[in-house]
Amino acid sequence: MTTTLHEHESSDTYDPEDLIGAPYAVVESDPFVFTSMMQRFGVTGVQAEEIVSLDLIESITWPYGFILCFKWESDSYAPEDYLNEESDTEIPWFAHQLSNDSCATLSILNVLMNCTDIDLGRTLTAFKAFTSNMDPTMRGLSIVNSRELRDVHNSFARPADLRASLSRITNETIEAGKSSKKSSKKAQRGKSKKSKDEALDSYHFLSYVPYQDRVWEMDGLKRAPLECSEIEDGQSWVEAVLPALRSRIEAFSRNGSISFTLLAVNASSYHQKLEDFELAKREIIFLERRLNDEFGEDWKKTVPNELWSSRDSSFSQSWPTHLRPGFGSRSNDTSMRVLHLSIDKLRGEWEGCVNRLVAKQLAVEDELRKDALSHVQNINRTHDYEPFIREYITRLYHNGFLRDILEVDAQGRFLRQSKGKRK
Repeated sequence: MTTTLHEHESSDTYDPEDLIGAPYAVVESDPFVFTSMMQRFGVTGVQAEEIVSLDLIESITWPYGFILCFKWESDSYAPEDYLNEESDTEIPWFAHQLSNDSCATLSILNVLMNCTDIDLGRTLTAFKAFTSNMDPTMRGLSIVNSRELRDVHNSFARPADLRASLSRITNETIEAGKSSKKSSKKAQRGKSKKSKDEALDSYHFLSYVPYQDRVWEMDGLKRAPLECSEIEDGQSWVEAVLPALRSRIEAFSRNGSISFTLLAVNASSYHQKLEDFELAKREIIFLERRLNDEFGEDWKKTVPNELWSSRDSSFSQSWPTHLRPGFGSRSNDTSMRVLHLSIDKLRGEWEGCVNRLVAKQLAVEDELRKDALSHVQNINRTHDYEPFIREYITRLYHNGFLRDILEVDAQGRFLRQSKGKRK
């Protein structure tokens, strides 16, 4: 999916000076949410796509990374597995998670910061430069205190979740003030049980990226990235990461959990289809130049009006285009291919190219329709309905309708229950 109609303009420079540390809120592991977050960070040409089955993962040509969302439980964490200091391999960019519910943004950054062929935009480029010489803990602290990153993250949270994150900070502050007082053993056991129950309902994100011919798993709650496997010669990194993903998902299944989401961070399908559309337009222009050189303007008189109408209609369409560096090479290859076409094939090739152009235009418009639908769903998801509901119930009460709807008497007792007791 793409959100090109709703992209956010990032600031010119990265401003790290926000020491207030307002909280991050929970966001859903929805592909549209992650795609929109990346675009609002200023990244172009990238999307998040949900992988519904590992059997389909190899259909993705070359993803930039994977993000696995799952219900968090304590694992068999062995610190020695994460000792990379003695390794001669360069460690990828990695940050610790130092704020509750910031793992969505953290998982995105742990992927994007290790990509060399992505346009990160002004905000993330500046952030990468600012944190390049920091250790993982200081990078995590920079994420916590980044107003820009936090504002984008929280713009995709539900208002109730934003209020919950503020409430949690308030409660933690109050509890910290009481920490000097001795708690009874019973209270300690109750608190410990509550923390465990809360942990079972929390979700966490892992990132998987290729770096220096190796596959790395990045967990912001661990001390360092974990090296999963080496990428052999002639092997795609998707093949190399599959065993690690299967192992994680099988572990979830053994624990009785099926609540997980796998997202692939890859090239935007909208931008790919838009590039294909633009390339088809250039191919038509190349063909028309050759046709004019070979036959003059007379060849146009033999073309059906419907075909010319389709051609002109498609050429009149214009969308914001972000052409990746490889587009120029593809355009040159197309130009050379047209140049070497035999004269008798020019006319048929032109007609076929016009028909393909129309199909590619429909594909771009379909992406825009999906984007618009997802955008409306996101508005519905993040809109604050509480003021409306509160006012609606208040009006029902003041106008005397609420008692009839709830079927209660003046004392608030249910009428059916009261009648039952009388009988």
